[in-house]
Amino acid sequence: MKRVFLGVTGASGAVYAKDLITRLPEHGCELHLCITSDALININLELQKNYQSAEDFLSDIGADATLHDYKNFAAPVSSGSFKVDSYIVAPASMGFVGRAAGGISSNLIERCADVAMKERRKLVILFREMPLNLIHLENLTLLTRAGAVILPAAPSFYHNPTKIDELISFVTGKIFDIIEIEHNLYKRWGEKPESV
Repeated sequence: MKRVFLGVTGASGAVYAKDLITRLPEHGCELHLCITSDALININLELQKNYQSAEDFLSDIGADATLHDYKNFAAPVSSGSFKVDSYIVAPASMGFVGRAAGGISSNLIERCADVAMKERRKLVILFREMPLNLIHLENLTLLTRAGAVILPAAPSFYHNPTKIDELISFVTGKIFDIIEIEHNLYKRWGEKPESV
């Protein structure tokens, strides 16, 4: 069973976080989850809900995850001795990107990103921002050089999506490819269309 850490920051893109929270356990992963207070604000805005806490959100979507408080630096995931196969930050704000690129750990998600890089483990950063300024680009470059995989929240259209869910699944599928989870969340380039 793969152990995966997912950090959810205050960037736009709550739909990506929700999809990952739902699908990772379905694909046999032990999910460790951290949601910042700013992330909860965006979850409520973008999903049109009024969750009072991250626990309310997880309960509502029926998530199977171990939730860690974003201020708890004593959580097991904060240590490199706690074996995590892959770390994902989705969505990742540019504030997170800047602090992670600078080696600053002001919350548990940033600490986990630091652990992933120092332990040379897989770290996927799904950022959601446009346009990018030079500081953003340089911070993303620093993280890439430190071993992170930078993945913009930019779905493809060659698979002819007809619903928003198909766009979300494409991005989730790309993350699954990177962390080596088998899936059929999108039609790959060159695959023949299904017969009707």
